[in-house]
This record gives sequence, structure tokens and C-alpha cells, in this order.
Amino acid sequence: MTNFIYYAAGAAFFPLRAMRRFLEEPLPLMTAARAVGFVAVLYALTSLVLALAGAVPMAPVLIGIRPENYYFWQVFFAVPCVVMAWALAAGVIHLFEKRGEASWPFLKVAPLAGIAVAAALFVAWIPMAFATFFMLIGMSQRELVDLLSQPGAWQVFDFVLYVTAGAAGAVLLSLAAAHGHLQKAGLWRPLTAGVLAAVVLAATFMLFVR
Repeated sequence: MTNFIYYAAGAAFFPLRAMRRFLEEPLPLMTAARAVGFVAVLYALTSLVLALAGAVPMAPVLIGIRPENYYFWQVFFAVPCVVMAWALAAGVIHLFEKRGEASWPFLKVAPLAGIAVAAALFVAWIPMAFATFFMLIGMSQRELVDLLSQPGAWQVFDFVLYVTAGAAGAVLLSLAAAHGHLQKAGLWRPLTAGVLAAVVLAATFMLFVR
């Protein structure tokens, strides 16, 4: 029942192993939905804690919500935002499918894309989780900003995690594309589909989530 946690937390670090295991799942769409939902709830819960702590986003807000209220509203739109990112990433891959009798249905693409989205966003959530933890134990946001803005281990840790999240998204989404009808079209087509889907995923994430 908890295998979806493995896909969300482990697929970014063991992509090939995770995808091979996922292809053996009896209910792949349900498993993917649980993995995506698990990550979405993590963002919502973390947003709630940050809202209660009085935090404001450390990155510029790109939508029309006042910074001091942002995390309160993010509690409500975090889940639909993550689900939308999943649908958009799967849609990009599906657009690259050849049309015809042998084309891969969207509902075949969506589960594999869901695992990719869940894994990438889980890694991207880790810096947010650490920031929330520091504020819970009494660190002010000013102190947190000072910690992350100074060159050092925490800044490198933050940077490495976001790079890992981006790379995991591109690799896993490319693997998702390659396991469908795209695998008959050579390497460039699934790779292009995966990278573009990862760009759409990252853009959606950066537009809404702080």
C-alpha cells in the first residue's frame, strides 16, 4: 500500500530501477496518482506550517497574491498545482506520440509521467522542508535568509537539490516517453519529449510554488 512513497522518494535517485519496478504494478495509474497526491499534500502541509509561522516567500511572487498571505493561499492551491503539472507534463509527452492505430493512449502515458513528476517535485520539496524545520525550532526568517544567502554548505545543498530535481524530471520523463510508442522512433524523440515536459513542469512549479 505504501509503494507510492517509494516512487515519490526513490525514483529520482534510482530512475531505471524505479521505472522497471513501476512497469510491473497491477494498477499503475492509481499508484501514480497516490505518489503525486502524496507529494502535493507535503507541499500543502509545509505551506500551512510556514503560513502559521508568518513566513513570506524568499523568491519573487509571480502571481497577484500579497507575499504576507502567500503561504496561506498556497495551502489551497498546492494540490491542484501539482496535479496540473502532472497533466501538463503527460500532455507534452502525448503530443509527441505518432497518431494512428499504434499510438499510445494518454492514460498509458500519464502513470509513467506521474512517477516522474512526483519524484522531481519531492526532491524540490526537501529545501522547503528544511526551511520549515528551522523556523519550527525557532529560527527567524531573517536568520534563514542569511544562512542561505552566504556561500557555504547550506547554499550548495540547496543548489544541488534543485539541480537534482530538474535532472531527475528530465531523465524520468524521457524514460516515460521511451517506454511508449516513442521507443520505435529512435532516441531523439523521447529525449526531446522528456526534456520539454521537464521544462513545462519546472515552469509550472516556479510560477506557483514558493
